[in-house]
Amino acid sequence: MQSELSIRLNDGGYKNWIKAGFCLQKIRDCLIGFVISEMEKFHQFLLHNNSLLRREICKNSCRPQGTKFQGACPLCEVWKREILKHHTIQNNVIYWGNCSPPLWPKQAWEVAKVYMPHGQANTRGPGKCDVAALLNLIISCDRFDFVERQKVIEVASSDWQVQLMETDGVDALKFTDEIDTGEILNAELELLREWIQELCFTMEEQEALDVQHINSLNTFKEFLKQNKELENVLHKEVQQLYAVEKRWKHGVGTVKGQDGVEWNLEENEGLSTMDGKTGEVDSCKCTCASGLKHNNEEQE
Repeated sequence: MQSELSIRLNDGGYKNWIKAGFCLQKIRDCLIGFVISEMEKFHQFLLHNNSLLRREICKNSCRPQGTKFQGACPLCEVWKREILKHHTIQNNVIYWGNCSPPLWPKQAWEVAKVYMPHGQANTRGPGKCDVAALLNLIISCDRFDFVERQKVIEVASSDWQVQLMETDGVDALKFTDEIDTGEILNAELELLREWIQELCFTMEEQEALDVQHINSLNTFKEFLKQNKELENVLHKEVQQLYAVEKRWKHGVGTVKGQDGVEWNLEENEGLSTMDGKTGEVDSCKCTCASGLKHNNEEQE
């Protein structure tokens, strides 16, 4: 696979996407220990300040769905109020489906996931999150009030692709000399898995997809055709993506154009691009900003 990787890295846009994602992964790695320590302290603070949280257990096996958490048992309702009390952005969309409320009394990480964007339900620690999730946590939980939040927002909102463009040529050998090839390949696979995950969540959550999401899906599928060895390595994730796409097409299957008009996707089957978009790889970059969810919508 290393020879195929060298070929991909000789594409300037793709190489810069890998470099941007690699930098973001390194930021994530530096944050892991800090985030674990602070959330453990936050969890103990919550337990210390409300004796009910220490004495009771969830009796209903409460299971939120997406942004909805209705019919919570009395204990989980108390936890819910306590968690929201420490949210820095009032009336923000909360992805309750990220966590398992019955685990809140025992696991600080399950509390932390409430302050993150969607897609964290299966993560069992910060090492499995992307950097956007950890930065969201720092921005959204007042446990981190001692951190200069505006600086964190600036990092999260940076257009990393623009900052890394033209940093060097398209000489793949130079890049692989600077960083171990195996490390680059691992970073690439992690970024591709994140891309697949984001596409899956988008199709599962939204009734009508924006044109950019369709372009991103088509770009990824075309990319796999050109890189069969990656499709084999990512077989499980790719099959999940195709299954979600099939359900979406047979369910809602509508696309929202730039003019706001919606149409049925199946009527446009086979389109590789939409609204004149080219759908290059760099139309779906791995940036922190894509993970930040600060919509001021009413909580349920």
